[in-house]
Amino acid sequence: MRILLLSSLLITLPVAVEAAPDAVQTAAICQTRTTCKIDKTYDAGKSPAGASLTVAEVSLGLADKPKDEDDGCRSSNGDKNGGIEYWLLEGTSPPKQILKLCNDGYGSSGVGEDEVTISPNRLAHWQTGGSSWRWSGTTIYSLSPWRPLTERSCSYHTSSETSGTSTDYDYATMVVRSISEDRATHPDPGIGCAEWPKDSVPFAPKLTPGVVGAYDIVGPVLGDNPKIPTGTAIGNCVPTMSTAGANGFIVYGKPAPADQAAEIKAMAIGLKSLLIQVFDPLAAAQPAAAKTSWINLPHAELWIGLNQENVRTSLPLNQLQQIGVDLEGRIHRGVGKAGPLPTVQRWQARDADGRPVTVLRLDWTDDYALLNGVALVYSQAEGGKQTRLVSTTGIANNRPLYVPSIVQLDESPAKKLGRCSVRDGRLERSGW
Repeated sequence: MRILLLSSLLITLPVAVEAAPDAVQTAAICQTRTTCKIDKTYDAGKSPAGASLTVAEVSLGLADKPKDEDDGCRSSNGDKNGGIEYWLLEGTSPPKQILKLCNDGYGSSGVGEDEVTISPNRLAHWQTGGSSWRWSGTTIYSLSPWRPLTERSCSYHTSSETSGTSTDYDYATMVVRSISEDRATHPDPGIGCAEWPKDSVPFAPKLTPGVVGAYDIVGPVLGDNPKIPTGTAIGNCVPTMSTAGANGFIVYGKPAPADQAAEIKAMAIGLKSLLIQVFDPLAAAQPAAAKTSWINLPHAELWIGLNQENVRTSLPLNQLQQIGVDLEGRIHRGVGKAGPLPTVQRWQARDADGRPVTVLRLDWTDDYALLNGVALVYSQAEGGKQTRLVSTTGIANNRPLYVPSIVQLDESPAKKLGRCSVRDGRLERSGW
């Protein structure tokens, strides 16, 4: 079994300190919970403002279990309890609960474990769980301000040698990348996930023999029933891919000079809608559609996985659908299976720098149309001919090496990322 190893992320071991929270802090932490006990406190260095940081580890008995856990939480030996909490003591500020853990077994198999590591202004939370679907991962948080910084996770099915996917999140930039083992070059990968390459290895479509990588399209937290008015631009909710090679792979042609680079933003709205925004300084000089094939016009291409086996590498064309959308909003069938086409809305907007951008909204009727993954390619043209392609995944023999999943972010208390909402005509994140 090969499972993503995360120990390298837990660089500094926690250092317990002798001083416990004082009586006032303890009362603020425990309140009326009679089973509350301060087990340990850890020195966490100082905040950016110079305030001392201490993390208190709090244990609870079964009488103070979470309200949504009827059977309580479980310890490593199977005993039931009320879970563990971590509270931040920052200077003279009141104690603040930052993490609440309740190991409920994580599924019928009872597989589940947590480990927390404290270092200067950081908390690393390693967690594993699942039953048939297993997962593990480490999230690293900043203590002050409290927010997630990075996460690296592994998810796989215990009966499938091709289901393992490792995903890396950078919450500051919203760049999400994933890797998977490629059946074409590694026909017997084994159960689990490929090991993430060392930081010294540049991220590429082919990372090591049998391992492929891609940039995942992100679905930010939009809240219930999000409304995105016509004319809205995409701001900092998702990263920018460019034909200069940022956050994507140049799979045809050479990277564009900085003053000619097209910039593309793509964000998911659930699993049935995509917003694609394009700033292309060369687009206006291209010929009209009536004079050339859409292939030679500036356009976005989508490769959509249609398989039902959670296998997104080395897909044959009968399990893929390719569609093209030009900057006028016209949709075109490509190669592969002729699946349902989305409707397209098109509008013009201005980005944060005041530049004109084209926004395309694609909507499918099926709520789960993009469940099996989607890869995005943008084609930049010059002189009426396709000049370069930038892609979220590798392309070989006119098909993607790997079709990554859409990554939908959650709004759990621990990963309070700030919602993506419309402000001043753009979709922007709050709290960053």
